[in-house]
Amino acid sequence: MSRYLILIILNTPLILAGITNSFVTYKLHRTSRRRLILRVSLWLFVFAALVFAEPVYNFLFSRGLTQTEALSLFDVIQITGIIFLFYIVSRIHARVDQLERRTQDLHQELSIRLADIPTSTKHQG
Repeated sequence: MSRYLILIILNTPLILAGITNSFVTYKLHRTSRRRLILRVSLWLFVFAALVFAEPVYNFLFSRGLTQTEALSLFDVIQITGIIFLFYIVSRIHARVDQLERRTQDLHQELSIRLADIPTSTKHQG
């Protein structure tokens, strides 16, 4: 089995999880449509890069533009690890955005409640 095929097989579940997570956060109204399109496009770009890695390498090697060896097993593991970390960072970023939005909402609610308190009780405090 080709190492490029192993690379695609190992990383496809991570890419599908990233795309699914993007749609779930959009459907739960935690992210905007623009951000959904950006995230899905980014995951599709990563998948396309994996799919076309072997043809690009063969093209570059046949033209004499690169003298490196083909993909090693260590490279497969390393690329999979990088994509896994990319997935984790994407999830963390989504959670931080959600927490920021929640903090802003709470701050706004607190400001409104404090503004509703009569000024005579504010100074007694």
